[in-house]
Amino acid sequence: MLSAPDAQDLTALLAGTPYRALARMASGGMAEVFEVEHELLGRRFAAKVLHAKLAGDAGFVERMRLESQALARLRNPHIVEVTDFCLSSTGRPCLIMEKLRGRTLARELGERGRLPVGECFTLFEQLLSALAAAHRMGVVHRDLKPDNLFLHEGVDGKRRLKVLDFGFARVLPTAPTRAPLPSSIPTATGRVVGSPGYVSPEALTGQAVDHRADLYAAGILLFLVVTGHGPFDHLTIEQTLSHAAAPPSRFRDEGGVRALDDVVLRALKKRPEDRFQTAAEFAAALSAVQHGVASGL
Repeated sequence: MLSAPDAQDLTALLAGTPYRALARMASGGMAEVFEVEHELLGRRFAAKVLHAKLAGDAGFVERMRLESQALARLRNPHIVEVTDFCLSSTGRPCLIMEKLRGRTLARELGERGRLPVGECFTLFEQLLSALAAAHRMGVVHRDLKPDNLFLHEGVDGKRRLKVLDFGFARVLPTAPTRAPLPSSIPTATGRVVGSPGYVSPEALTGQAVDHRADLYAAGILLFLVVTGHGPFDHLTIEQTLSHAAAPPSRFRDEGGVRALDDVVLRALKKRPEDRFQTAAEFAAALSAVQHGVASGL
């Protein structure tokens, strides 16, 4: 459970900005997230604030800059909306975002174990829409995982997926001119960016990474939500790189949809050129499977 900052800490947190911190919502290795209120407008938002100990680190500040630009320019209902970026009087970068209601996919799966196939289709239609928008802008997320996918409860009572945390995003050299400026601080040679269990084989082996790494992670996520566990949970990293994934239905008591297995396995191909080449292609394959399920095929 997060410790509650005292009132003095909250008051000083965003000094020099038009926002007032109300409560801490979450904390990670790079930043904390607070519920904040715009002092003039009275509207509430979520603020991602870089940890004080990292505020003097150019690499972390650059990542916050890239994330803010990426999110501000990505207009999609399934990507969290950024409304402002500012520096506190103490030099801490602050990313102001829409305040979401609900919980992460990680918490959802923690409670439910896995999701019905019908829900999976809806969830991944939204995820792939978000990825298509990011990839058109030349932005690769590089850290897709259940903790970075949020199930937002809208005012209409419907839940919508929102992709969070572009802190590890990469802007490709071929990005359009309206894309965020690429990072001026390159990733260290040999450093693997992303979360264990979702990192693509090319990233693990130090090869160039593009948007197809996100599609690989989406395949891992699809396997996870259908079966309740990851395809490589039983393997070491070395085994993961040399073994093919088992179809999701192999791990489901009631069997599974064979065509869905085929979609997942294609997304999890070791070589990027053997996977789906775009998020739209991935989405079309899922749509065809969904149509077959609805038709009783």
